Amino acid sequence: MCGVIGLVCDRSRADLGQIAGELLVALQYRGYDSAGAAVQGDAVDDVALRKGVGAPSDLVPELGIDRLEGKVFCGQVRWATFGVVDEKNAQPHVVRCKTFLYGAHNGNVTNCDALKEWLTAEGHEVLSDNDGEMVVHTVEHFFAEELTRTDDRDAAMRAAVVRASAKLEGSFAAVVVDPVTHRAVAIKRGSSLYFGLGSTERGAFAIASSDLSSVLGHTRVLVPLAEHEMVVYDANDFAVYATKDGATLEREPVRSHLRVEDAVLQPPFETFMEQEIHAQPETVRDALRVFGGGSDAARSAREKGLAFDASAHEALNQAFEALRSEYAEDSLRAALEAVAALPLAQALAADAVELASAERGFFADLIAIAPERERIVHGLDAFLEAREVDELARGVGQTVERMLASIERGGRIYLVCCGTSFHAAKAASLFFAELAGADVIPLLPGEFRGQYALTLRDGDLLVSVSQSGETKDLIDVVDVVIGSGLDIGRVAIVNNLNSTLAQEKSHVVVPLRCGPEIAVPATKSFLNQLTVFYGLARRLGEARGREVTPWPDLSRLVEQTIETTRAPLERAAELVHLAPSMHLLATRLLAVAKEGALKIREVVLNHTEGFEGSEFKHGPNTILGFNTLFGPAQVQALLDHVATSVAQAADPHRFVKDALHHSMRALYADYPLVFITGPDARDVDLTISQIHTHKIRGALPVMIAEEDPRLRAAIEKPPADRPDYRSVYVALPPTGDTLQAAFSASVALQLLALRMSVKKMAYLESLGLKDHGVHPDVPKNVSKSITVD
Repeated sequence: MCGVIGLVCDRSRADLGQIAGELLVALQYRGYDSAGAAVQGDAVDDVALRKGVGAPSDLVPELGIDRLEGKVFCGQVRWATFGVVDEKNAQPHVVRCKTFLYGAHNGNVTNCDALKEWLTAEGHEVLSDNDGEMVVHTVEHFFAEELTRTDDRDAAMRAAVVRASAKLEGSFAAVVVDPVTHRAVAIKRGSSLYFGLGSTERGAFAIASSDLSSVLGHTRVLVPLAEHEMVVYDANDFAVYATKDGATLEREPVRSHLRVEDAVLQPPFETFMEQEIHAQPETVRDALRVFGGGSDAARSAREKGLAFDASAHEALNQAFEALRSEYAEDSLRAALEAVAALPLAQALAADAVELASAERGFFADLIAIAPERERIVHGLDAFLEAREVDELARGVGQTVERMLASIERGGRIYLVCCGTSFHAAKAASLFFAELAGADVIPLLPGEFRGQYALTLRDGDLLVSVSQSGETKDLIDVVDVVIGSGLDIGRVAIVNNLNSTLAQEKSHVVVPLRCGPEIAVPATKSFLNQLTVFYGLARRLGEARGREVTPWPDLSRLVEQTIETTRAPLERAAELVHLAPSMHLLATRLLAVAKEGALKIREVVLNHTEGFEGSEFKHGPNTILGFNTLFGPAQVQALLDHVATSVAQAADPHRFVKDALHHSMRALYADYPLVFITGPDARDVDLTISQIHTHKIRGALPVMIAEEDPRLRAAIEKPPADRPDYRSVYVALPPTGDTLQAAFSASVALQLLALRMSVKKMAYLESLGLKDHGVHPDVPKNVSKSITVD
């Protein structure tokens, strides 16, 4: 994944470089191998290109991007795929072979090498191996040809993009600027791309970006774009066209319902990962509302609405749709007054409570614009939430119906997903087995293609799970199912309802309702996936006639976990943050161990594995005791020991060999094992056995479980020959339920990974090491959503 931005203002601005720098840094989570900016002033040739190797947060001040002035900004942050990480392969690219263009891309053009050969043969000077340069040169090539046929530069650009799209293979989004007209074209072809319009006291502007939050940071007014579409624009005008044939597409601006504060770091948090972990009680509550009928305000609004006939509801629907279609403040005020005049809206008026509908960002804007109508707006929010919950409940109901039908037809239910979503699916298999007595099959896309793609049959059900809804591996699998021609249902569980999976690839969509997630490591999206799966399993169990216990307060459980585990997790992080390797050993909660291991690997950059606890003794336990796996703390101890020994030796040269030999013992460190179990008695017994087996062989154990005196005794009692033995018990809030422990243990492991990352980052920076890549939000080599193969 990379990130691309195209911002066009209606006049030159002295602060454009500052805005450009902020946008690049905001996209750093999408790529930090290299970054760059092309900033153009009023003149055609006034294009300043600044790019280099490194993270945007370092490059923006270093290259002086934040001090540039201009009218147009094209920027890119790179997560390298084609071409090594160097300045030549950094983007944007300015090309002048056949005509003059500049631009950048996000994604993966798979015929990059063949394009380079073709472009070179056609007389282009290709300076890099980067597929982004191939995109810009290819558009340039056809743009130059089209300019020989017409003086209409917009028409020439549209035709050039159509021809280039036929030539380019793969999935990408791109921004290309014509410096003569100061107009840009943004192309959506298999990668995320968002487009917005706005104005300030300094004038109008339009912005295209791979990242929705960077657009929302400047405007709430969006123009929806679908796959294989392009938008040609400047600050005051835009038009949308099909990339396949250049056909004009009607598209009206809409006002976003997302909250800007979800995409901005709020005090007192220092990282997005920390902020998003602490947001989970709210996001879990949002997900649960789908299964519980909504908030109290929503239920009240639903009851009030029953007193009005269909014509009153239709009048409110029409007035509200008219309100939503406006985006200028004066027009919004007038449309809101029209809504407020309706009897149903007046009946719904309510005192201020927490906004809870999917349009709460829009409603917060309305309150800021017209505070005198706050009660009307809160009533609308509650009424809309009630409608949303009813609609989403239908999606849940349709999913359960499809699951029932698949089971009755002898079909198989596949949960196909990647990364964190795959771990949520593995936890789901436990939920469905215990709550519904049903089998579901969690699979990675590659596993699905290898094990099941050739044996699909009518009655199967494919459930695809993705935070972004744009994961390329997963979309490819859905395409395989669609191409089979079989009667296979398709359900998508996604956070981004405007994504490819939700809009184009599924019969039924179930939303995660966790809001934007900025940090690369998934936290609240994972927990909401667990919540949605837990709810679906309960509903399926009810539909199959199974007795299901009352709903637990999962939101409060998450909140209690954050509140009560802080101190022991801080001790554990201090003990293990410099460990080069560790294992997480779970009893029955393998999905939790694997997700926790992924979080630690992502943000601490050590080697961490999640295992079913009993499997550790089948080979991996050889790592216990003296080994040759060394981390920075051990290496520092070795250096200190050797230096002291040599300094004290009568003959240092003769003593060096002996000193090194004896100093190897300084490299020894107990190996961290994090044990995870639910409160089930059998699981506790198995975990106790594993603790005793491993701690006498050199383990540093951390226990994550609900309070249990036998577990605590097993963890805390040192072996007889180990006076230096250390351990930590992280007590989870008591529930007596293994399924609930999956939630609390997951949160505890997120917090452990966060604190380990912060501590290791501080340690490495204290040594003066740069480019170490340890960071809770933007760890090296990974990206938020993988939109390349």
